[in-house]
Amino acid sequence: MKYSDEITNGARDRNNQLLEGHRSQLVDLEPKYLLQMAHLTTPATVWKYVESAVTKSKANLVMLDLEDSIPRDNPVLLEQGRANVIRAFNELDWGSRLRFFRPRGLDLDPAHEDIAIIVEAAGSRLDGLIYPKIESADEVRSIDETLTALEDELDLPRGGIRIEPLIESASAEENVFEVARASRRLVGLVFGSYDYWASLGMGASSYRADHPLIAQARGRIVKAAASVGIPAIAEMTTNYPTRDKSDEERQAAMEEFRSDALLARDFGFAGKWTGIPDQTAMAVEIFQTPDDEIERAIKEAKQFLEVESSGRGATMIDGKMADRATDRLNRNTLKKAYAMGRIDKDAAKELGLV
Repeated sequence: MKYSDEITNGARDRNNQLLEGHRSQLVDLEPKYLLQMAHLTTPATVWKYVESAVTKSKANLVMLDLEDSIPRDNPVLLEQGRANVIRAFNELDWGSRLRFFRPRGLDLDPAHEDIAIIVEAAGSRLDGLIYPKIESADEVRSIDETLTALEDELDLPRGGIRIEPLIESASAEENVFEVARASRRLVGLVFGSYDYWASLGMGASSYRADHPLIAQARGRIVKAAASVGIPAIAEMTTNYPTRDKSDEERQAAMEEFRSDALLARDFGFAGKWTGIPDQTAMAVEIFQTPDDEIERAIKEAKQFLEVESSGRGATMIDGKMADRATDRLNRNTLKKAYAMGRIDKDAAKELGLV
């Protein structure tokens, strides 16, 4: 068996390297980043909105915005926005909400000044940043390099400040798998559908959430996020139930949001961007994992563990075939449920989640 041993040992060495390469692409995601059902974005320039979003909303993640909320070439409002972001991170009680901000992006801030100023003043209180109009993996690597330099300079843990790129153009869609694999800091990919629509040369009147071109982009973003083990976050619905609308118009606006959110959920998105409290509460409701789904996943995972321990690789559960693929689906549900605190530590140990 001399030659066979040489062949199999060589295959083992090659394939262990391949397996290590596959594993290295997966992001080591802390449980709190699995809970991104509702991203609430709020303008950083208006303190009362910042305070309300951070301390009163039902959002899982609050993003303080320095991009769209500030007119270009307005240094006064930019300084005010930066000051409010720093104050919010350092002074407000965020509870369990993820603490993010959005800098202005490459075109408006090629020196990463927004990132440098805010990280220097409040980096220890910051979970991450949502970076707009990412076009390539090189842009992600450039942000990573800036953050690493700041963390080293300020004696912050390396890699502690995370990144969620905004996919907002046809070229970004084309590059989205490379973007997703560009940095271990990534904890999500966010779809910006209106800028994406504009990048196609389309007008506002032809936009609709269920358009096939939007569906194609959704599919690529969800798959790219899944390829590295991070959530995908769906776009904003801009039809708000504002006070100037009739009761029927306000109800229609919320029904539009519900329809958009259900569509995104069924596409595989883990959550959705929101702009007002009513949208935020609805997003949490829609993207929340139902109790009966968690209970079913616990039951089937336990049964499958028993099946494996008995020496079998597949079984029938409630009249349906169950194997490793079924178990992987259940474990996706269970990981999220554990992050939500809906499975205790003892049960998580029994199920092999921790």
